[in-house]
Amino acid sequence: MKKVFAITSNAQRFLSGMTALERRGAREACWLALTGPAGLGKSLLVHWYAGQYDGVYLRAKTSWTPRVALSELVTELGSAPGRRQDELFAQALGLLGRDPRPVIIDEVEHCLHDIKVLETFRDLSDLCECPVVIVGMEAVKTKIQRYEQISSRITQVVDFLPATLEDVRVMAETLTDLRYADDLIAKIHAESEGRYRLIMDALAEVERYARRNGHSDVNAGQFPHRLTHDWRLRSRRSGRTTAGGKPAISREGSA
Repeated sequence: MKKVFAITSNAQRFLSGMTALERRGAREACWLALTGPAGLGKSLLVHWYAGQYDGVYLRAKTSWTPRVALSELVTELGSAPGRRQDELFAQALGLLGRDPRPVIIDEVEHCLHDIKVLETFRDLSDLCECPVVIVGMEAVKTKIQRYEQISSRITQVVDFLPATLEDVRVMAETLTDLRYADDLIAKIHAESEGRYRLIMDALAEVERYARRNGHSDVNAGQFPHRLTHDWRLRSRRSGRTTAGGKPAISREGSA
């Protein structure tokens, strides 16, 4: 598939949220929370955004302390990190002060075991007026509300939603050179349940088939089998119950 990024409805809403941050009134109100279930493309989006808009991408870890987080930030900003925490903070402050850039913290759940980590980024964003994007699962919104010093700075919240039918078409036509029949777009959308990772897997399989067979037009009839494979979806379906309370029999994947 092409090494490009498809602008889906989720991406459009995120970009609108970032634009709103730029027009903010209070200078410290410069945080955006991007939340949603796994598999909807949050990390893919912020990686792309960091590359396109000169952002600083950081992936939080359970081992993070304020010093470790600052060290990784300084490294990503292109400098050799110092040893002491105060030295690292001064380095980050100087670098971001001269060149304010959006700071993106993915997997932010890992920061919540020590709120001092996020308080360190709060101090930097207050002083440098640089936007901070925190990315995590839906529960982050509830957990972060316990910390007023952080939640009060979040002025934009973007909730990632499952892909729409139109999103699947946008991804298909952006990432491949094939022409997709409506029934194949609908099949991929239904089987993936709008999960971006599964959509990408399905598109890759369709493209491999088209290349092998020299096709430029593809439709659902060429793919009688499932194009997406996620054991979690199968478990949820097989765990459904009938009206009488008995487990429903799954007819999926019997081969």
